Amino acid sequence: MRGVSLRSGDGSPVVGPARTLQFLPSRSDVAAGPNGNARMTLIDEARAGDILVFDAMAYGGPVFGDMVGLRALQTGAAALVTDGMVRDTAALTAMGFTVYAGGTSPALIAPTMVPWAADIAIACGGVLVVPGDWILADADGVMVLPAALLDELVTRAQELESEEAFCAALLRSGQPLRVAYPLPAPLRPFLTRYRADGHLPSAEEIRAALL
Repeated sequence: MRGVSLRSGDGSPVVGPARTLQFLPSRSDVAAGPNGNARMTLIDEARAGDILVFDAMAYGGPVFGDMVGLRALQTGAAALVTDGMVRDTAALTAMGFTVYAGGTSPALIAPTMVPWAADIAIACGGVLVVPGDWILADADGVMVLPAALLDELVTRAQELESEEAFCAALLRSGQPLRVAYPLPAPLRPFLTRYRADGHLPSAEEIRAALL
């Protein structure tokens, strides 16, 4: 996501399925969405581990504060992600609720927006979020993992993690970046061996492979 950063919490990784909420611009003749206050309903019905994702159009005043945060904590929601504003970040941090947002403001909830519908496809931080997608967030930002690709992404992430562990081990052994990272193609057979038995190539093996 773009323009969404950590506002409450210590940056420890959070991961969970997305529960989405769409805000729309308010209008004098529209007091609420078609099913009432979708924000309150979504938070009340959140399940343990859910990550609330609000499409606030990157606009207007806060869409989340400490009172709704307290209720979200009680229902077991793991975090909030929104491209809009939030408030009460000190209180949210104190209660242990993680929030990623586009910004902060001390104002009350934005009168310019209506919480319209929950559990529908939304845009947040410039990306599509479909209910059931997985959200992965840490101190560096927020990623959306499509549910249909989750197994493939987990496998690729595990492969990348083991490759980077191998590269880091080469760096710790004194190898320069041109040898250790990114890993040159001639050294990939040593990565396969490392995954099997944890054995690093010797300096002589590396020199011979790179000749």
